Amino acid sequence: MKEYRFNRQVNQKIVNGVLQGYKNYIQERIEKDLQMKISSAYAWVKGNHIDDQTAVECEEIGINYKKARAGYTWGYLQFIASNDQSMFIIKNNKYFDQDNFPDGKGVNGKKRSHNDENYLKKLSRINNKVDFPTPLTLLSEENVPHSMSILDDAVLKSLEDSDVSNLQEVYNKFYIFTYSLDQANMVSSIKMWMPNPANDKAYLVEDLTELIDASSVDISGIDTSVLEDDQSEFDFDSPAAIEYDIFHEEDLPSENEGNDER
Repeated sequence: MKEYRFNRQVNQKIVNGVLQGYKNYIQERIEKDLQMKISSAYAWVKGNHIDDQTAVECEEIGINYKKARAGYTWGYLQFIASNDQSMFIIKNNKYFDQDNFPDGKGVNGKKRSHNDENYLKKLSRINNKVDFPTPLTLLSEENVPHSMSILDDAVLKSLEDSDVSNLQEVYNKFYIFTYSLDQANMVSSIKMWMPNPANDKAYLVEDLTELIDASSVDISGIDTSVLEDDQSEFDFDSPAAIEYDIFHEEDLPSENEGNDER
């Protein structure tokens, strides 16, 4: 899958964004722990911090983003790189199953019930023309650069009211970047995957873990003890919050519509 890799500059920006977002998340957890008598619900904001800082980093090299939602509860960013007609998202590896990416894993690490129409399955259909290896071939260390630039305003406007079938007309590659945490709650690996809609398997494109040490963002000295009491990790990149469909922000009901929770 080496022909589908991004260049090192793009990969480093993505890694920097993940690290800075996670660092910001921990700093917020520390602040709220000091300010509030209970603040465990802030565990839900990790994915937002990581998406936010990845967007900041990637804007510098011309990669744009689009707000989207999976179901009515979980907001995330779709990152847009137009010159090679690709899109990518970022997920917590804890809930990612490379052998069954549409379903992933629940918060207990077990496989979830099969759902053909969730947002990952739909987005993976962008890859319907990708030449996936059979069987999976070993990756070399060679990097193959991909040129990135921002989508023009007309194309971005056309995406506002589009569903995944329309996305397939704009893009021909869809990636999932995953990050893993170790027992000390530090980012221990970051990988790039390409999901195959034909067999529900995700194929490793490149392991970016070595770029963690090369990053200008240093998280080695940050105190993660505030996370030790988290009983479960129901953050916004958890499948517990991901239901069945993709909704762009403008398609959702207003705050006073369709929401019985107060």
